[in-house]
Formats: sequence, structure tokens, C-alpha cells
Amino acid sequence: MEFDYIYLDEAASTNSEALKLANFTDKPTFIVAKKQTNGRGRIDRFWVDPFGNFSGSILIKIDEDLQTLALRSFVTAVSVFDAIDEKIGNEHALTIKWPNDILLNGKKICGILLETKKLRHVTALVIGIGINLLSTPKLSEAHEITTEPGSIFDETGIKLDPLNFSELIAHHYVLRENQFRTMGFSKIREIWMSRAAKLGAKITARTPVFEYQGKFDSIDEKGQLIIINNGEKKKIAAAEIFFK
Repeated sequence: MEFDYIYLDEAASTNSEALKLANFTDKPTFIVAKKQTNGRGRIDRFWVDPFGNFSGSILIKIDEDLQTLALRSFVTAVSVFDAIDEKIGNEHALTIKWPNDILLNGKKICGILLETKKLRHVTALVIGIGINLLSTPKLSEAHEITTEPGSIFDETGIKLDPLNFSELIAHHYVLRENQFRTMGFSKIREIWMSRAAKLGAKITARTPVFEYQGKFDSIDEKGQLIIINNGEKKKIAAAEIFFK
């Protein structure tokens, strides 16, 4: 897999740009914007993106079911972890919060959002990646914070160029994508688990309709979170995770 690159000075949303492009190209493409004005995160949240941070979206077309496509959330998290780890070294605590937030010294520095578009014979998969390279976003009081935000520069003093960093992300994504296609999810799951934040600790999983507390045990073959409470295992497909 080789990527075409599209670099934009500004975009409302790189995911939106990628979804539009899906109608016109079959090549894997990485769209990167120097500034994003209307990015979005999970649950239709607004993704705050100050200048100097990373905003990019990977576009690939795959003939797979939605459940398999969704596992790219973990493939991407492992890939971006690889890229960040290569640049900052081992002296900083880098972990992954289920399912795909990346934490540096316990602070959220990266979010990933998958979206799909059904075309005639294949599905266009768009993987949005937002990384706080340079600065920490200022969130409104109305924004419920599950994890305190941070940035790579604030935590390490290392300044990374967004455009150059996109090539490193793409390099690691290709390696992990090939691993996923040849070995299945089990190897990605194993690597993800070795990097998981708060594994074995008590966490809270919250949705609009329920809240569940227990020990973070693992993730299953579908990427579902497994929590144990009083000996009972609970599998959770989607939720907001709180550590306190």
C-alpha cells in the first residue's frame, strides 16, 4: 500500500474532504490540513484544533463488513502510537485509552474517528486523526472531560512538523495494516493490550443509558471492552471511559 498525499492550508474537516474524495479516487490517500476549522470527534463532538497541531484523514477503499472495518480503530491507534514513540523516546509514559485515544503522561494528546461511506462495490473507510503536537486545546466548561488534554510539545519539549509527521504515521500504518490483513486482529490486539492505559485498574464506562464500574480486564476479538465486577464479566461495545 502506497499513499497519495493532499496537503491543505485549511479545511473545515479533513474527514469531510476525504469522504468527498472517495467518489473520485481508488488510491489510498492521506489528507492533511495545516488548520482545521470544524473538526469532529466521537458523539458529534467538536474537535478543537489550534494551528500547529495535526489534523489528517486516511482514505482507503475496502470490501469488508463494518465490524472488520471498525477494528481499524485499533490498527490506527497502534500505528500512531508507533509514530509518536519513535519521535519522543521511552522516557515518557505513552499509553492507549480504550478504544483509540493516545495518552502521554496520562494526558490525552490524540483522538481517532472512523467514518464510512458505502459505494457501489466497496466501502470507503475514512480514519480521522487529530494530534496535539504543539499546543493543548482550551475546552469550554460545557465540554465533559474524560481525560485531561495535553500536547507533545508541552510534555516533552519536542516540536514536530505536522506535514512531515504525516509521512511517519503513514509508514507505520502501512506496516500495521499489512500485519492486520495477514495475521488477523489477534496480533494487533496483543500489541494494543501491552500498551493499554489502566489495565487491571478500576474504571467507569458510561453511556447515555447506563454506567458500569469494574476492573478493566481486556478487550475481546471484536475490540469490545471487558470489565469485571464481582466476578461478572461485562462486554461493552461503545462508551465513554473515566479513570476516576
